[in-house]
Amino acid sequence: FDSRAGSFSPTHHPTGPRRPSPLRAMGLVKKGDAEATPAEAPEDPPVVKQLKELDDKYLELEKEYDREVQKLLVKFSALQQPLLEERKQVLLTSEGDGPTTGTPALSGFWLKAMQHHPNFEDFIQEWDEPVMEFLQDITKAHADEEDSNKGFKLVFHFSENPYFTNLEIEKSYTTKLTNPYCGEIDVQEIKCTPIEWKAGKDVTVERVTKKAKGGGAKKAKQKKEKDEPRPSFFREFFRNLKEGMSLPEDAREQARMMADEDDEDDED
Repeated sequence: FDSRAGSFSPTHHPTGPRRPSPLRAMGLVKKGDAEATPAEAPEDPPVVKQLKELDDKYLELEKEYDREVQKLLVKFSALQQPLLEERKQVLLTSEGDGPTTGTPALSGFWLKAMQHHPNFEDFIQEWDEPVMEFLQDITKAHADEEDSNKGFKLVFHFSENPYFTNLEIEKSYTTKLTNPYCGEIDVQEIKCTPIEWKAGKDVTVERVTKKAKGGGAKKAKQKKEKDEPRPSFFREFFRNLKEGMSLPEDAREQARMMADEDDEDDED
């Protein structure tokens, strides 16, 4: 996570899985068909064989390129780290009776940074803002330093605050290269640290008062309070997801909205 940009740009997989056999890719052999054998399919013409050999050689060079790029990423990330640590210390410096926030030297530094980032701006609600004031830092680490396509994690570091007991909230992405020829990467699983909200401080819900149904005039005067979910950065961003799982309704609605926005961008 580059705190100046906050973007994640996966590179091609340096040691990605090989493509499926030509027979299976062409639909001539179905997965799990024990009786099907390569002999049942026609042999590739010489020109197709030659093209495949060239393609394999090209992919090997692509893998070598990716390995060298990854080495540079690791090298320069290490060189940048002292600067990020120095920035953190500058923001944590408190002068006298300054505000009690995550970044006392510049209150709300991370809140403003995220509100101006296209990947976060639509997630943060007004009731999230007081909580985000206690954010001290955001760090990133790869699951495998030699292969950035296996996944990464973001760690949100908080100071002590009146909202939850966590000092760190992690969001880990497990990814897999599904097509080494075009660099297509799929997210297989997202795991997030459970947030331990303090009593009455959970900003992902709101207390709703409803009148009791039925029972005449006396019953009608009785009111019932209930916590109902509402949009929140801490609900929508820190959500556990896994490939193939059924999404909750609010997540499906969010996905539909994002798809609509992508369609509008394409039209523009």
